Amino acid sequence: MDEITTSLQRIRDLAVQSANDTNSAADRQSLQEEVDQLVSEIDRIAKTTTFNGNNVADGSLSSLSFQIGANAGETVAVDGVDARASALGSQPGAVQSSIEDITTTVADTLTTADLSIQIGTGTTAVDIFDADYGGDITGAAQADLIDPTADAYGSGIAKSLVDRINTLREDGVEGMEGVYATATTTYNWEDVTPVAGTITEADAFVGAGTLVNGDLNINGVDIGPVEVQEKDADGSLVNAINAKSDITGVTASVDENGYLQLTAEDGRDMVINVTDAGADILYDGGDTADANDLTGVTNDFKAGDIVISAQDTITLTTTGTLDDDNVQAVGTVANADITTVAASNITMETVDSALAQIDSFRAGLGAIQNRFESTIRNLSAVSESLAAANSRIRDADFAAETANLSKNQVLQQAGISVLAQANALPQQALSLLG
Repeated sequence: MDEITTSLQRIRDLAVQSANDTNSAADRQSLQEEVDQLVSEIDRIAKTTTFNGNNVADGSLSSLSFQIGANAGETVAVDGVDARASALGSQPGAVQSSIEDITTTVADTLTTADLSIQIGTGTTAVDIFDADYGGDITGAAQADLIDPTADAYGSGIAKSLVDRINTLREDGVEGMEGVYATATTTYNWEDVTPVAGTITEADAFVGAGTLVNGDLNINGVDIGPVEVQEKDADGSLVNAINAKSDITGVTASVDENGYLQLTAEDGRDMVINVTDAGADILYDGGDTADANDLTGVTNDFKAGDIVISAQDTITLTTTGTLDDDNVQAVGTVANADITTVAASNITMETVDSALAQIDSFRAGLGAIQNRFESTIRNLSAVSESLAAANSRIRDADFAAETANLSKNQVLQQAGISVLAQANALPQQALSLLG
């Protein structure tokens, strides 16, 4: 338990560190790798801790019975401990639903009745949208979580949905207790949809060149001009994009392979426009035969992915189509995520809950240990009393028995004397008559 507690505290430290906006996406990924190792260590401890050949911390022993008396039924039941990462940090039954796409089927619009959420059974479903999201969804946006009526960048249904769910919880709406939602938008080279040409993994890293005004536009904001080195060796491209994050809501990073990644931690939509020349720099570092055929990126949409978590089964109802196949335990240490600020904050809460569970385990086991020690002392006292009683029954009291012997001897001698005197009287009478 000490080692698990130490690992949990380290995970929380990393989550606090990752929640700092001075970290880049690459920094957070490095922190996440340490978190993953700590989670694996927690699992290893839980799964390999044994006593007398039985695993005692992996949840396989749901209940143990200990005989504490000499009679039938005198037992103590002890609940098993499940200290695996997948069991720490969440109350039983906690689930999450990860929504990647909403495809509308009613005139390509989302309205008030299009999406509702129900937690558990026997509760009332809550409508998520408090206003219509009308308008047509067309082109590349049709299969994504795009707000078709947004007049300005920085919105989108993913972000609006998360804001709405969290607002309902904060306002104390019945049925939304313990429901949390986060959204993150990530744009990688795999998401790029060029007007013409192809992009392969080998050629997708950042190349060298100059992005002039208009070559790269993110959420309506021009990023150029900027001189870019291959794989953004000096960080000039990342710095140029991040310098305008307050306007675009998008941060950039370049991984060890030189691939550009854009992230919106609030789940807002991204709209990317890249000229032909810009595409050759951003996504054609390999300079293969296909590079010369790559022709720009126009209004390339990327929408946010949503994670909704609660302490009971989540039922999402919509007139459209929800891609929510990813339903698993949430709020557990097993899926601790610190790659975004929002995820780091959730991980802090998760670890706090896990530490509380460990405290509860230790308190429960300590109480049982004290109870066993008390039972042992009580049984020892009972055994001593029984031994004393047995001794009194089986062993004679020497002093008392000696006194009884003397008394009986005196009584016997007195009886003999009286009898002798009684027998002498007839003899005396006969002697007188004779």
